[in-house]
Amino acid sequence: MTNNANVSNISCEQAIDLIAMQLDKSAGDVERTVLERHLKTCQHCFDRLDFEKLLKNRLTRMKADISSEQLVRKIDALLSSFQ
Repeated sequence: MTNNANVSNISCEQAIDLIAMQLDKSAGDVERTVLERHLKTCQHCFDRLDFEKLLKNRLTRMKADISSEQLVRKIDALLSSFQ
């Protein structure tokens, strides 16, 4: 992500990348700010963030073995339906 804190227009694809960074706690201040601006105007990405938070929390609670190929395919299919 660019270091220019004035960047406000990003694509949904870029926002989804930033959502992943935020959920992994690897997003910096600039990335969080840019994502927050995008989420204020994009309901789709706002919903995507909520969905991914719920999914991550659920998998954590389940202590799921995400190395299971079948589970990974199901999750990938579910997530791809939101793109």
